[in-house]
Amino acid sequence: MKSTFSKVVLSALVTVVALSSGVASAQESKQSGIVAVLDVAKVFKENRDFESKMQSIKSTADQLKASIKQKQDAIKQEAGGLQQFEVGSPERNQMEADLVQKQAKLRTEAHQAEVDLLSKEARVYYDTYQQMQTILSSLSTEYGISLVLRFDSEEVDANNRGEVIKGVNRAVVYQQGLDLTTMVIEKMSTNVASAGGGTQR
Repeated sequence: MKSTFSKVVLSALVTVVALSSGVASAQESKQSGIVAVLDVAKVFKENRDFESKMQSIKSTADQLKASIKQKQDAIKQEAGGLQQFEVGSPERNQMEADLVQKQAKLRTEAHQAEVDLLSKEARVYYDTYQQMQTILSSLSTEYGISLVLRFDSEEVDANNRGEVIKGVNRAVVYQQGLDLTTMVIEKMSTNVASAGGGTQR
């Protein structure tokens, strides 16, 4: 009984060892791909086309804010005229109803404008990220890169607790000569320039 059990266990172990060796051999036969890093935040920061579009959105937002404030002030000024009518009078009730309607319309207008701006902002981020992904794919194929990790190349301010904690928690602790950031920034700028878009400075 013991002999049969031992043979079964031994046979299973031999099978496992054989499979493990086969997997290891297969893995060793494959050429290891290169692992590189990319500072995504810097790519966005240095992208002139992205910066130009975001500045345009910010300018539109500032104009919208000023327009909304102007309309709010006009409603407040109009509300000051309520005092000339007695409380409960038909004229005052009508004026109050009109003011409530104007305020509701202004809130809806402001909300819709905000939604539109956020949608445009998201689209700018998406398009820039997609462009970056396309370039990364091309570079990875050209140089045999199998993995690109996000990292932060900014220097950590030792006197800033928040930055220190953020720095300590960085996913990439060390890299040497594997940073694709500058190459990606240059290729994205070249692509925009060749397409006739963006703001070149």
